[in-house]
Amino acid sequence: MYTIPSSFQDFIAPDCDRAAFIQKYLNAAGLEAPILQMEGKNHIYVKFPQNQYNPTFRIKTVIAHYDRIGIGANDNSAAVFCLLEWAAKLSRLVPPAFHNIRLIFTDGEELGAMGGVAEQGAFPLAQVFRRLGITNDDIFVFDCMGRGDVPILTQTILPHKAPAKFIKAFSELEQRAATLLQASANGRWFTLPCNYSDNASFIANGIPAVAITMLPSAEVTAATQGIQPQTWQLLHTQGDNLASLTPQSFEILYNILNNLAVLKTLV
Repeated sequence: MYTIPSSFQDFIAPDCDRAAFIQKYLNAAGLEAPILQMEGKNHIYVKFPQNQYNPTFRIKTVIAHYDRIGIGANDNSAAVFCLLEWAAKLSRLVPPAFHNIRLIFTDGEELGAMGGVAEQGAFPLAQVFRRLGITNDDIFVFDCMGRGDVPILTQTILPHKAPAKFIKAFSELEQRAATLLQASANGRWFTLPCNYSDNASFIANGIPAVAITMLPSAEVTAATQGIQPQTWQLLHTQGDNLASLTPQSFEILYNILNNLAVLKTLV
């Protein structure tokens, strides 16, 4: 059984400089982690060695926001911390092994809930992707992954009049995500309508992106009956704390991430 490290408590401490924490952690693993400043927000880009990429296969962009409201143990510290540990593991891959992971920790995701998708910190990041022609990545957003035993692939309402090419690409990405969850959680996964995360910024810029979260199985059953999951009721409250997390969630997320690292889709 996974044990949540004591350093996680440092990460969720009220006075933690979270950007500095992330950079220090990655630097200790031998990884550069430059800040990408965009419209007052500080996104963090993880620079893996170039020999860990193979151009024959699709890049998998993995995103998690590190900004928070309150303690934010589940939203979104759990996912970020797991991604940090995973990044350290990926950094040790020796060629010919490769992972094709592009990892970005975003700032300002919570602003989208108050001001709309254009206010979301990832929106200018998605604009840069579009401007640079980076539109064929598989983009996976992980949000609120620290509580529960059932991965949830969020249901997405695509923009009205979305081009057929975009709809096809999104559908294919969604199917890859479903297959990934099926293989990573002993077949126990679900799809539900959820609040948008950073995937909203990319979709709004015409780039397919899926979001994955986690819920306890009992709350999934309740959600199918129209009852709001308790996990979601805890978000942005003092109840989103260390005591609310379940170590099993971390184990499932690691399964997902490890399977994602070896996933190969031809360009």
